[in-house]
Amino acid sequence: MVVAMSNIRKTGICGAISTPMLVILLAFACSVSAGDDANQLDFSTRDCTLTEPVYGYKFDFSGLHSDLAHVVRSFSNDSFEFNICSNLTHSCNNESNVAACLKKQGKEYVLGRQHELHYHNGKMYLDYLSGAKCENGTNDNDNYQLHVLLSCDYTLDANPLHITAYAEDSCSFYITYETPLACLSIPDGLQSNTCSVSYTNTGDTFDLMSLSDVNYRTSDRQGGFFIINVCKPVLYGENAMCPAGSSICLYSPKVSDLKKRFINFGNVQSKPVIKDGQPLLRHESSTPCAGNSSVNYTSIVNFYCDRSVMNAHPEFMGSSQDGCTYQFSFSTPLACKNIKPCTAVAAGNELLDLSPLSSLAPHKLTKDGKIYNVAVCASAGTPCMANGGACYEENGATYGLGNFNSHLRFNQSGSPYLLYEDGVNCGNGSLRWSTKIEFVCANNATKDNGTSANIDAVQIIEDSNCQLLIQYKTQHACQQQIRCKVKVYVEHSEDGTGGGGEELVDLTPLINANENYEARVELPAKQQQQLPKNTKFFLNVCRPLVPKYQLGCAGGSGACMAKMSAAGAPEEEQSLGFPLVSMSPINRTNAELLYVKGDPCPNDKAMQLSTRIHFRCNMRAGRGQPVLTFIDDCNYHFDWDTSVICPSHDCSFSADTCEIVQDELNMRYNVRNASFTKGGKIEIDYNKSKLELNICGLDRKANTDYPQDLVNLFFTHDLPGCGKEGKMNVQMRLICSNQTESSSSITNDTQCSLLYVQRTPSICSFLGLSVPPQDAGDHTTTTTTPPSTTTSTSTTSTPATATGKPAEAATTAATFPIVAAVSSPTASVGSILGIILSVTFFVACVGMFAFSPARRQRVRRLFRRSGSAVRYSRVQSNEEANLLLEPNGEFTESDDDMLL
Repeated sequence: MVVAMSNIRKTGICGAISTPMLVILLAFACSVSAGDDANQLDFSTRDCTLTEPVYGYKFDFSGLHSDLAHVVRSFSNDSFEFNICSNLTHSCNNESNVAACLKKQGKEYVLGRQHELHYHNGKMYLDYLSGAKCENGTNDNDNYQLHVLLSCDYTLDANPLHITAYAEDSCSFYITYETPLACLSIPDGLQSNTCSVSYTNTGDTFDLMSLSDVNYRTSDRQGGFFIINVCKPVLYGENAMCPAGSSICLYSPKVSDLKKRFINFGNVQSKPVIKDGQPLLRHESSTPCAGNSSVNYTSIVNFYCDRSVMNAHPEFMGSSQDGCTYQFSFSTPLACKNIKPCTAVAAGNELLDLSPLSSLAPHKLTKDGKIYNVAVCASAGTPCMANGGACYEENGATYGLGNFNSHLRFNQSGSPYLLYEDGVNCGNGSLRWSTKIEFVCANNATKDNGTSANIDAVQIIEDSNCQLLIQYKTQHACQQQIRCKVKVYVEHSEDGTGGGGEELVDLTPLINANENYEARVELPAKQQQQLPKNTKFFLNVCRPLVPKYQLGCAGGSGACMAKMSAAGAPEEEQSLGFPLVSMSPINRTNAELLYVKGDPCPNDKAMQLSTRIHFRCNMRAGRGQPVLTFIDDCNYHFDWDTSVICPSHDCSFSADTCEIVQDELNMRYNVRNASFTKGGKIEIDYNKSKLELNICGLDRKANTDYPQDLVNLFFTHDLPGCGKEGKMNVQMRLICSNQTESSSSITNDTQCSLLYVQRTPSICSFLGLSVPPQDAGDHTTTTTTPPSTTTSTSTTSTPATATGKPAEAATTAATFPIVAAVSSPTASVGSILGIILSVTFFVACVGMFAFSPARRQRVRRLFRRSGSAVRYSRVQSNEEANLLLEPNGEFTESDDDMLL
């Protein structure tokens, strides 16, 4: 739940908004309930507990009370202090008995003198009331306000509090508190949950736990939605009020009876199984099937390997004939084999490798008279058990705190962690101790000089609630970007039938680890005159720029402005900001990135250059390209139309012409004419023979998945012997690629299913994409160009292609001619003579530069750039600036007026 960034003042909470950027996805004071449900689904209380209306479950938030205060710091170093279930124990602005306080630039402001607990369609939040008067307040509310969203999270994190970016003159502030107390109860047997399964005898495993941090939604193609979580119950929240213990439920927005609006279609299953070499989760429901009351619903999630997927999510494949068994597909890199232990694929398909920490000696930590032994991806050794990753000693006895593993995971904010489980019993119940190790980037920017060999880098944060929580600062965790996917609340489904709920706004497919984007310049006429025509702008998304020869902006910059020389080389580069603030969604189809703390602003040396990038959905744009549209003093505004931020769009299918039709864009794709079919039919291997499938026909469903560059096509195929009913559910993934290749996977369970993957260039234009120069899914491929033997340098522009990868620049780097002599021992006499003349010319040039300080400086600059490198890290939250810079590239903590 996020509030968009803006420096424009609001005109009211429920009234008109002065800019679309302030569309608030948490409608704290605006009721959207209707009919008989209004009173049940929208109420408030001054107590610290509330009873939700669907199941009568009582939420008790008294456990969030603090003896001192909860403290959150914003990126601009403002300090927010608040308490829950009571007021602060200290005064604020010389006033006692205060519930929330803001400390900003040496002053204190009362944000609230009491709080009120609200329930709205499953969303629970605290409003802090009667704050001090705000000079920028509105007619509707002229006081300071604090809103704390209580968000369900079954995992205990070291930093459960996140503050939403806000304008400098804002009067309202929003904090998210992730806590298990906002969840329905979890079954005791699932408290220890590894969500992994071994596929070899040597301990190689599929680990799906990192998929459990968010809920997923997929349409049932009949006006309803399946809400899915992996290995955990559905996270309770707004329009996600699934029955306790359910991992898959059907949400029918049109159903008026609250108890029938969310139906359990599968209880939590924490242990995947292997079938046909791939993991799957089989969920048995406690709900009798409507089509056959003698059995209950069953939901099966099949996981398929796809190393190129950057925003994995499940798709509903189809159901059995009686509607009792439901099949889902989930394509993800986590279902791929041969991933190195103690590594994980991060956003942007970059490999985070913490394996060097596994060879270090176990860390010994002390707290409250106990001695803790902890190791990373390895046994903690004596006195722990052989398979113990953590344990503690007390009074001569040893207690295990979890078995070690090498399954590196990411939490909801993208931070890496390890989870050791199945320790000794915790108390008298069935719970067991576990250990969670969270890894934090240690770097120069935050003055954290702890390294992997520094024992001070490991710290115990908490040892309660049956879990030991450790924070490990290490330079090996400095490979992650800022958060580039954020939950947003959607009021209604695309067809207008209701069904609002949380969805992910995800820009990770635009992250480019190989190339930078070059922006087009479309400034107003007056500003065009202020900007030299030979100025170019280079950007990347949610990460620093990729190091490129001669591009000399400060290491870690997310955007760079450079003047181009006559030879086409960038000069006089200026950093336009660093990626320090996580992406902020405006709504489901719009989002913003803010890069801050760039070089000093030429117009005002007290300020720093910054960049604002506004992404907006355009289904015709493909990956799109940034466009510089406005310069506001020291801030550069870019607009970026892209299909990546567009939600899935249902298409129609014409059985007569065998065409997938995107009605909104008037786009048609003829499957019968596709090169990979024979008159609309394909063949696959099945039971040692060939099986022919007719893609054309009635009852075909299709949808576009723009972030994954594909079109899904769903249908059924009669096949005797396939499952119990002789019917196979088929999902066909048509992926934009420069290659034409296919693969298929059939699962034969109670319900038979086929996932058919077809990569083809022919689908690209239907998705608004150009055919990629290389496979769009191959994000890890790099191209190495051998040294050139020429002495001239020519550069062409590098506009971003529709696949998001900039077109390869036709650049020939200037190198010493002597390289030719080394690499060509059989050179002819003419070649040797040419080399001698070239060397002579080079020596003459050096002599000319030797007598000119300016020329010498230019030469030094050239060589300095050739060895430039950018190192970058993830920003753990909006409050932390864990950007890794060279010692001469560290930034200050001065205020930035453009930081919201």
